[in-house]
Amino acid sequence: MGAGLKIEDGPAPMPVDERQPFLDHLEELRRRLLRCFLWVAVGTTLAWRLTPDILRELIRPVGQLVYLSPVEPFTVRLQVAFWGGLVFSFPLMVLEVWGFLRPALRSMERWSALILLPLSVALFLIGAWFGWKLLLPAALKILFAFGAGVMTPMLTVGNYVSFASWLIVGCGLVFQVPLVILFLTRTGLARPQTLLRQWRLAAVGILIVAAVLTPTPDIFTQLLLAAPLFALYLLSIGLAFLVGSKRAKEAIQ
Repeated sequence: MGAGLKIEDGPAPMPVDERQPFLDHLEELRRRLLRCFLWVAVGTTLAWRLTPDILRELIRPVGQLVYLSPVEPFTVRLQVAFWGGLVFSFPLMVLEVWGFLRPALRSMERWSALILLPLSVALFLIGAWFGWKLLLPAALKILFAFGAGVMTPMLTVGNYVSFASWLIVGCGLVFQVPLVILFLTRTGLARPQTLLRQWRLAAVGILIVAAVLTPTPDIFTQLLLAAPLFALYLLSIGLAFLVGSKRAKEAIQ
């Protein structure tokens, strides 16, 4: 065999220095996710002791509820504890996300993220309060009106808690929209002018999101969630214009 011939056994393996950072990121992501599950478990344990008080507040707009299975009160308490655990652990999960993204951020971006972290928690709590105190009673009033004088409501505690929980936590999540839009405009992935021109497309997307997050198929509950979400979308565009103009002035100076 000639000296110039070269036998190739297949593609060369990825160098260790290129492959290792990716594996490190996966390992870090795994650790962060495991900690998120741990925080939810701790929050659920804490919420379990508060489930009687939470249930009393949840059922206040409808009064008396019934259950059809001997195990339903227990499963409902588990469900309430889980949703309460999600709310209690949300700030810690936000910190886990920050810890995962922090090494990839520059110094100024880290300061911006430190400001956005408490804002994210505050928006989630405001959204959950909005769903609990304003949206839930309004949705029940509209829905009950369809059966007024014809049907007598006999709600099971399991169905009602599922309805209320999805509505409350869904509101907390959709109130994160301003931060998402600010992130997109800050990183250059979207421009506020484009977002404003595409408001009709955004309205359709908001209706789809509201349909996914609301636990009932009726259009009225979806509109009750879509209306504040669209208002947040427009408010976020206004904030994006302010941030963009500030960055433009800094670039000129």
